[in-house]
Amino acid sequence: MKNIILLVIVALGLWWWQYGAVDEQQKSHAQEQIVESFKSIRNNLTGAPSTSSPVLGAIPVQQAQNENLDKVQVYGEGKVIKTLPDDNKGIRHQRFILKTDNGTLLVVHNIDLAPRLDGLQRGDKVGFTGEYISNERGGLIHWTHHDPAHRHADGWLLYQGRRYQ
Repeated sequence: MKNIILLVIVALGLWWWQYGAVDEQQKSHAQEQIVESFKSIRNNLTGAPSTSSPVLGAIPVQQAQNENLDKVQVYGEGKVIKTLPDDNKGIRHQRFILKTDNGTLLVVHNIDLAPRLDGLQRGDKVGFTGEYISNERGGLIHWTHHDPAHRHADGWLLYQGRRYQ
């Protein structure tokens, strides 16, 4: 019996050594992801971001606009200056234009994956995190929803105290 227990302990040790041991950088990254997951859960319950960067790796939209960056995860807020008709070709998107401190943004929100912002009108304040695409008119924000395949950072819109993702 003692030999079997010893054999199991050695086997577990070898398994841990080969598959369980990770370097400090991987541990740190995993810990950051866990912390961000808990923050995301808390944010979903409260409806408000708790840090200056609501999504791990996101930068302020003003930085992306100033540096003419493209396809980067951003966050920010703005006031609605125009609501546009939904794009119903293929995947449906709610569209509106936000005025930020740095210019304008077209928001393209996937309403096949996330709820639409009902009652949205000119002058309303909307917070966001999503992917920024640079263009000559100030830029476009999309991926303002969860990614069911978990291959892209989740985005969201914050409107009237409710998180839409």
